[in-house]
Amino acid sequence: SSHFGSSYSPGLAFLPCRFPAFDLVVITAMESPSQVRSVESGSLGDEPQRLHSDPSQRLNSNFLVNNVLDKESAQAQVEGKPSRAKKKGALAGVFVPTCENMWGVLIFLRFYFIVGQAGIFQTLCIVTLSFTVALCTTASMSSIASSGGLVSSGGPYHMISRAMGPVLGASVGIMYWLAITMLAVLECLGAVESLSMAVPAMQFPMHMQALGSAFMAGLALTVWGGINIVTKLGMFFALVVLYTLFSFYFGLITAPHHVGDPLQEQWITGLSTETFWGNWASHYDSENNFGTALALFYPCFTGILSGANRADVLKDPPKHIRQGTFAAICFSFVMYVSLFILWGSVADYRFLQGTTEGIHDEVDLGRVVVANIVWNPFPYSAFIGIIIASLSQSLQCLIVAPRLLQQIARDDILGVLKPLAPLSSRGEPTRALLFTYVVAALLVLIGKLELVAPLLAMCFLVAYAFMNCSCFVLTLLKSPAWRPEWIGQRRWRVWYLFVAALGFVLCIAVMVIINPIWAAVAGFIAVCLYTFI
Repeated sequence: SSHFGSSYSPGLAFLPCRFPAFDLVVITAMESPSQVRSVESGSLGDEPQRLHSDPSQRLNSNFLVNNVLDKESAQAQVEGKPSRAKKKGALAGVFVPTCENMWGVLIFLRFYFIVGQAGIFQTLCIVTLSFTVALCTTASMSSIASSGGLVSSGGPYHMISRAMGPVLGASVGIMYWLAITMLAVLECLGAVESLSMAVPAMQFPMHMQALGSAFMAGLALTVWGGINIVTKLGMFFALVVLYTLFSFYFGLITAPHHVGDPLQEQWITGLSTETFWGNWASHYDSENNFGTALALFYPCFTGILSGANRADVLKDPPKHIRQGTFAAICFSFVMYVSLFILWGSVADYRFLQGTTEGIHDEVDLGRVVVANIVWNPFPYSAFIGIIIASLSQSLQCLIVAPRLLQQIARDDILGVLKPLAPLSSRGEPTRALLFTYVVAALLVLIGKLELVAPLLAMCFLVAYAFMNCSCFVLTLLKSPAWRPEWIGQRRWRVWYLFVAALGFVLCIAVMVIINPIWAAVAGFIAVCLYTFI
């Protein structure tokens, strides 16, 4: 029974069953655990043998419970599990970190621009569409987590690989790793842009790439120094994010601030129903459309798997992942809607777009907006908050991404990643961190938020699409190994099918709306990864 981990139940055994596109697990009745080991060895009467003693045959197995789980079981016995007293509930373990990961730099630097281009109505459509994708994906993730045993811990990569097979799991896991790395890049570039707004002298040719590279190197060195530093600063970072959000809310409600300023008298009206209806319709310029606005906003709903990343520190992972993540995305939905309505009610759309006199680019626009609308109790306070919040978010991504990559490499599914599997003497994935940093350093050279955001969205949406697909297929095929809560009741089975299918379709739809070419490229890369693995 140790070979099957904690999920093994007496009287059940896992036998291989090959379907055209998926490696699934079928459960069959057995008399005793010894017969399970006999099945592993090839017959019911022989002495038990180790499964896959020959490493060359590992990848040829249809068993979901394979060499990967042997390693996990051994590691768990060596490391031990955290005591239940130290584990967290839905609020501290899921809700707070999920909100922190979703509330990124785009809230502070691009929400006003989105409203100015898309108008209030289309902006609310964008928020609702993104929220629906997050809601369906969270429902699928919760069902996978509640399926028990093999798929209830170890993060989103483990959940996908144990539900649909290690090969497909590795393909999606790599896309998810790339998405987290791009999110680190996005937040880092946001910090550079905020610094340029606060200190115009920092603007020089290629300053986004140069300063972004410096920030990224500093963050990587911080992670290499140990995550204990980041953990100790976690509360400070959370307070900075809350303070910055409060500064925006308070500033929007009380604007205009400087009476007599010609710029504000002309464009900044304060909260006004007339301004609200004037900004209700879209006012796209020649370079923007619904897809570009969606691409800029969608990363604000890409932190929904944070609960799965922290499953090992939760008292009840299936329950707390479901409660905490649903609460986080619903709370964030309300916050996003309120911010967009406030932005659409406080200033003319031409000011929010940055097409008024004296504004030449997004840096000039952000400088004027933050200085004149956002509450600044002391000079540059809002800019300082944005910079710290952005760097803390990027730091969190650089902590998660190397560990995810190291887990994929440790499973020994993709041979080229095997050199990244070893841990340092301190138990840190130093090699995976170095590789992640190199990729992030190259992506920083893109140097523009509007170019990174759609690429980031594509990678996340691929991972979300396959997660929804896994839930749908396993429910449709009635796999005995697929046993989320209430799956035996028809109405819940229909619910699982509906939300998973809707989530998958919406993920693909959002990808196509953002950019059909990039959507095709992302899908092609995912298929090539699966084929190669």
